[in-house]
Amino acid sequence: MTTSTVSPPRAATTATAAAARASGTGRAGATDVLDRVPLLALLTPLVLFGHGIVAWVDGLDQLDQLRRPGTLDDLGPLGGLVNAREQGALTVAAGILLVVAVGGFAWLTMALGRQLRHLPVATPAALLASFGAGATAAVSLGHVSGLLGSALPPALTWGGPVLTAAGLGLVLTALTVEGRLPVGSLALAGLAGVVLAVPWGLLPLGSLLLLIALGPLTRAPEPSAELAKS
Repeated sequence: MTTSTVSPPRAATTATAAAARASGTGRAGATDVLDRVPLLALLTPLVLFGHGIVAWVDGLDQLDQLRRPGTLDDLGPLGGLVNAREQGALTVAAGILLVVAVGGFAWLTMALGRQLRHLPVATPAALLASFGAGATAAVSLGHVSGLLGSALPPALTWGGPVLTAAGLGLVLTALTVEGRLPVGSLALAGLAGVVLAVPWGLLPLGSLLLLIALGPLTRAPEPSAELAKS
């Protein structure tokens, strides 16, 4: 009689615990896709660094081609399509790396926005970053395919990355205000943004500065802290 009296509550408790574990596993599986802050903070600046190196080498190669006689300027409307075919692997690789880097920063912006507790800037920052990543991909595809011509206005070329950078900067500022990111990291990230923006071909240097600025985010949170948050 004693066993039959105690077993139903024990079974109910076990079922409740199993259901809680199952629901927790479901939530973890749903949020793991966005919760990649340490990996994104490490790899995305390195991808941007690779883009800077490839773009620099590609710029030297294009400068050498422009010095040769018989450029593509006399081809009229066909110049864009022929130029797309003549760009070579370096131009395509630089465009792909830029799209991957901007997409990574947009992903990082959304992941960091989920960690904010008080300032409601996660949604506008995510919208800015996502729109910037989409614009960057569209412009890069149009440039490589020749649909947008060989020479693009700077505002069209860098508009997408600037929007993504604005979204990331907004989230980093909010994290600093909430005391979850050192002030020095925010200042170094701002310096990196200035270095990346100047038209002096300093993309590799700016990428390394940004990598250092995001260094505190590359450390995985302690398990105890994660348990305390949950």
